Amino acid sequence: LSPFFTAGICSNLAWLTVWPFDVVKTKKQSGKFEGRSVMWLLRDTVRTGDMYRGLSVGLVRSFFANGISMEVYTRVEKELKIVFNER
Repeated sequence: LSPFFTAGICSNLAWLTVWPFDVVKTKKQSGKFEGRSVMWLLRDTVRTGDMYRGLSVGLVRSFFANGISMEVYTRVEKELKIVFNER
């Protein structure tokens, strides 16, 4: 696979594992749940079905952002090796 697809797939796998915690973190930071514990927020997130809210948009953004970044990194690395005569 190309660096673009490798980075895109890896970043999406990473987001899939941490997305629910990011949702809870965002709720906590919003200030709307003052005095509520993180565990309460996690249970509320599961109860209301918000655990994966916005995931599809986040995965598309992550796939392209990280894929393009890795593609650029790989090309720059290749060009720098040519400039500095490295293999």
